[in-house]
Amino acid sequence: MASEVFTKILVPVDGSKYSQDAAEYAVKITRLVNAKLVVLHVLHQPAYAFTYSASSGSPVAIPAPLPLEVSDDEKKVGKELVDSVRKIADKAGVGVENMLVEHNPSVPDAIIQFASEAGVDLIVIGTKGRTGIKRFLLGSVTESVVHHAHCPVLVVR
Repeated sequence: MASEVFTKILVPVDGSKYSQDAAEYAVKITRLVNAKLVVLHVLHQPAYAFTYSASSGSPVAIPAPLPLEVSDDEKKVGKELVDSVRKIADKAGVGVENMLVEHNPSVPDAIIQFASEAGVDLIVIGTKGRTGIKRFLLGSVTESVVHHAHCPVLVVR
């Protein structure tokens, strides 16, 4: 019955320990239910640049020209992140589709939009990402995905 429920599972990765744990868990679930695993890394550029105000000496957010380009180094790191999950999945005999998505400025929106457009049945995500932002029990990206995704979200800690 489980294989009828989940046919495509998404795991977003950002290089944090939490996303690595979620990826390993997603591989196990994908294998158990004979689904397809999609590994996603969002190449993120902030919508604002920061500069220092000459008058106050404090940081001031200024709108940056949109769209900002993602650097080749960031693309390389993103590819390495999704490829590392592919290696784990290959060892487990799980088919994987690796995706890099450029999105500005919202990582949660990119994850949610991708999941919806790709027909994902389940999102497996870590409790916190590499931003280090703590919001009660969940990271801000995870919290937003949990609240707005069209499908079930499994949070791994």
